[in-house]
Amino acid sequence: MASLNSVLDIAKTALLSTEKAINVTSHNIANANTPGYTRQEAVLTPQAPVMYGGLMFGTGVKVVDVKRYYDNFQSVQLRDSYSSLSKYESLEELVKKLEGKFNDFSGSGLSASLGAFFNSISDVANSPSSYGERSTLLSNASVLAQRFNDIDSSIRLDFSNINNEIKSNVYQVNTYASQIAGLNKQIATVEIAGTSANDLRDQRDTLLKGLSEIVDISTVENSTGQVDVTVAGGFALVAGYKTFTIETEVNNDNPNILNIKSSGTVINSRISGGSLRGVLDGAGYFQEAYDKLNMLAASLTKEMNVQHGAGYGLDGSTGLDFFSPPSVYTAPSSFNTGGAMINGNSITDFSQLTLDDYEVRFSSPAAYTIVNKGTGAVVTSGAYASGSPITVDGISFTITDNSGAPATGDSFTLSVTKNAARDLSVDITDPNRIAAASTAAGVPGDNTNALAMAGLKDNAATEGSTFLDYYNGIVTDIGVVVNEASSNVEAGKRVAEQLQTARDSTSGVSMEEEAVNLVRLQRAYQAAAKVISTVDQMFDALFNIR
Repeated sequence: MASLNSVLDIAKTALLSTEKAINVTSHNIANANTPGYTRQEAVLTPQAPVMYGGLMFGTGVKVVDVKRYYDNFQSVQLRDSYSSLSKYESLEELVKKLEGKFNDFSGSGLSASLGAFFNSISDVANSPSSYGERSTLLSNASVLAQRFNDIDSSIRLDFSNINNEIKSNVYQVNTYASQIAGLNKQIATVEIAGTSANDLRDQRDTLLKGLSEIVDISTVENSTGQVDVTVAGGFALVAGYKTFTIETEVNNDNPNILNIKSSGTVINSRISGGSLRGVLDGAGYFQEAYDKLNMLAASLTKEMNVQHGAGYGLDGSTGLDFFSPPSVYTAPSSFNTGGAMINGNSITDFSQLTLDDYEVRFSSPAAYTIVNKGTGAVVTSGAYASGSPITVDGISFTITDNSGAPATGDSFTLSVTKNAARDLSVDITDPNRIAAASTAAGVPGDNTNALAMAGLKDNAATEGSTFLDYYNGIVTDIGVVVNEASSNVEAGKRVAEQLQTARDSTSGVSMEEEAVNLVRLQRAYQAAAKVISTVDQMFDALFNIR
């Protein structure tokens, strides 16, 4: 009915609706600098009109929703950009640390030690009977060995720190998953009742962004407003209220880098983004550089020991190793099901060493083949007898039944390079035993073998390169990776900034716009109040009619 009472009701709806709209605007202003906040707007609509006197009259206004200015496509793009940026930032941080291990700018690095070592051998060749030059050679050899040992020790510590970082990231992923699942439940409860859960959605988006900075994610929202989250290309992490935790475990095939597992599957290679990918990539570069360092140490040990063993010292000694033999690394495959173990490992002939890794494969509990992992070629095969020595390319080892015999499909790895940098040490302690002469008759003036040892500096004995060129190759490769990572970080920052700007233009709060809205709503509120005042005066006029 069109009456003064109905006009009061209309004014009341205007006042109440405007108050709600001012509340939303105030909320926007208060959160203008809150990370992840999405601008909101009160959605007003006319109330249902009524028929009176053959005409339709309005009954006022109401707030039907609080709209959230949100673009899902922009949010996904932004998350992906931060995931990529986080990957490269983590990678850059690690490879810069790696670069520092092989930094020779100070003049006290490995290349300088290699140069001093071979210069000392040349000095011995120039004065083969001089005790002083021989002592200096042993001193420089010890410095070189210690430099290998120090880099090895430092990288081993870095592997431990990398694994701790992997554990920390995995813990954070599981924490985010639990929080997202909790918000899913709250959002579904609120929105099923017909109310928008805007602030809860903002909180969830902030968590999703944080999660994406650790690992690549994909999200799907269902009809109740809950978000299902998968990681690493499809492994479930959050499904509604439920979470699926990821975990770490020791990698038996490479103890230096932990495995990350989801639902029993190792997902290291399937993770494509976030800091976890950066850490795993960085760990891979550490492993590659570490393997090359060990190869260099093993190659130097082999070549020096073979050549030194062919010569004679001042005391007539011969056949002596210059460097201590490295230990032979052995390990069973993590997939072995039998009860055999490998032990009794030693180097029997340096001249036969290939420096390749080998794999002993059991085709049955009674038969094995040995495969060169570098070439893929079968080196030898034989019948298995528990405890019987097996030799291959200068290496001797035994496999024995422990809790049982080996099973079909079992395998064991052999490597003489695995711990070569750690084990490198000088075996000669007496300067007189340095084998500078090539024959016993040539002692003390013969320098032929010393010249041959000095000539090893220029031999392409390490994977087709000289010792120094091989080491410089390691340094160069690391430098290239550092430059690429730094370039990708800078490019990633620019992309993230552009996408953040685009997101803010849609979802961010503009203080100028909110100030205008506030003035507009203030005027609307004043106008509604004026209507009430006017109706009040009209009632007074009616009541005062005599």
